[in-house]
Amino acid sequence: MAIRIKDIANVAGVSPATVSMVLNNRPGVGDSTRQNILDIARSMNYDSERSANLTRHRDETIRFLHISRHGHVVNNEHEIFIANYIDGLSREARKLRLNLEIFTIQLGSIEEIVKAAQDQRSGGTIVLGTELSAQEIRCFQPIDTPIVFIDNYDEVAGFNFVDMNNKESVFMAVEHFVNKGHREIGIVASYVTTPNFAMRATAFKEALAYHGLPYVKDFCFMVDSTFPGVYKDMIETLPTRKKLPTALFCSNDIIAFGCIKALKEKGIRVPEDVSIIGFDNLPTSAMLDPALTTIEVSKRQIGKLAVRILNECIKSPGPLPAAKVLVSGELVERFSVRDLNQS
Repeated sequence: MAIRIKDIANVAGVSPATVSMVLNNRPGVGDSTRQNILDIARSMNYDSERSANLTRHRDETIRFLHISRHGHVVNNEHEIFIANYIDGLSREARKLRLNLEIFTIQLGSIEEIVKAAQDQRSGGTIVLGTELSAQEIRCFQPIDTPIVFIDNYDEVAGFNFVDMNNKESVFMAVEHFVNKGHREIGIVASYVTTPNFAMRATAFKEALAYHGLPYVKDFCFMVDSTFPGVYKDMIETLPTRKKLPTALFCSNDIIAFGCIKALKEKGIRVPEDVSIIGFDNLPTSAMLDPALTTIEVSKRQIGKLAVRILNECIKSPGPLPAAKVLVSGELVERFSVRDLNQS
């Protein structure tokens, strides 16, 4: 005798409509209830081919959570930054015949974000971790489907991470300054807390020490992470400094843009008086006057690698060791660094 939807509903203790929603892969049913109904349907041999198709559809579907926890870093100023990640994700998903679903969560609680990652209708999730702290990342531990975090890195947490090699990239920037004859090098960092900003600030101190250069507190500027915020903070701080370094490393291009605007308004020339290096190679960096020397790390490559790792985890018959991948950057040399060797 054929098993009917009503029979499954009776065993599960739910309405036939709820069973129908689950079997047709429609939203509106909680994850635990959904999984319970699918398990009951399989145990009762209800349309086993259909159940197999649902499982196959789930494993061929991945989701990207575009998260903006507070909007200080993931905002309109970084849309091109996010677009490059999505382009890499989409290209690799198509290549591997995976369906990519994109969800944007703005100013959501960590509970909302974790719930979105728990959805049983996808085989795994890629999470934009730019604005997630190490403590918040640990909230994802109960999830039993594979997860890959991008734009974040944690050596201890047992998750998959694909991020830029911040330390290597910052060392590259400082070495470029040194090769151009600079010995008084400062940093424009942000008081907005993100893992990447923290890693760059730490790497900057290490790079100075590597080259035998002192870390001078007066050469360090702490600013907001948005263009208007950086400009405002620099305008207020510059008059309080008796001396400026000959070179400033900026934690990202947005910070560099705001810094350069403030320097110019104070009559400080770039690069004649102060040289600048940014980080990200945003399109606007090539259009500045002077064009900005910066560090570029391929966001598309990070996206592609994240999809490959997630696909391997989904296809694996058992759990795999956590993958932690760092993508190297390259220096894009333009005209914002003065060569003091030629002075």
